[in-house]
Amino acid sequence: MKKVISRTGNLIFIGIVLYLCYFIVSAAYHKAPDFFGYRLLRVVTDSMEPVFSGGDCIIIKEIEKEELAVGDIITFVSGDPALGGAYNTHRICDIVRDYVTGETIYFTKGDNNTWTDEYAVSEEDIAGKYVGKLPYGDILSRFLDKLAGQDFYFVVVLLPVILCFTSCVIGLVRELMRLKS
Repeated sequence: MKKVISRTGNLIFIGIVLYLCYFIVSAAYHKAPDFFGYRLLRVVTDSMEPVFSGGDCIIIKEIEKEELAVGDIITFVSGDPALGGAYNTHRICDIVRDYVTGETIYFTKGDNNTWTDEYAVSEEDIAGKYVGKLPYGDILSRFLDKLAGQDFYFVVVLLPVILCFTSCVIGLVRELMRLKS
């Protein structure tokens, strides 16, 4: 029974380490990794105050585009050249259908902005719908700022992950060798 529990624990640990590797690689390529359809994003500006502010961490969920309505807060890949394809999170202020292409187009606005966003949002640019703010997300945001430095990132994240993964693989190899003999 101990062996089954030990092997199960090792497999769970390997799964967690592999997911963390996926998370790290996704973050390195400026993509928001998802976990069962949910993503954690860091807010950069105050355009959505008072709902959330710069430095907060928000949670978005992938949803069907048909579920979106005026008033929903969405995260999308911005068409604004000044943002360079980065995510933007604003409230939907209007939804229209292009009668020529049949495509649904979303117009958005930050709650703290006096103007509607200049660039409309298409369905394929929508990453998800805002579902909430992460408690103590500002602390996580400050940590992520530090993590942006390569030295800190390697020492705090990559090195421990590499060491844990290596240790787990060595343990599994030893266990397999012991079972063969």
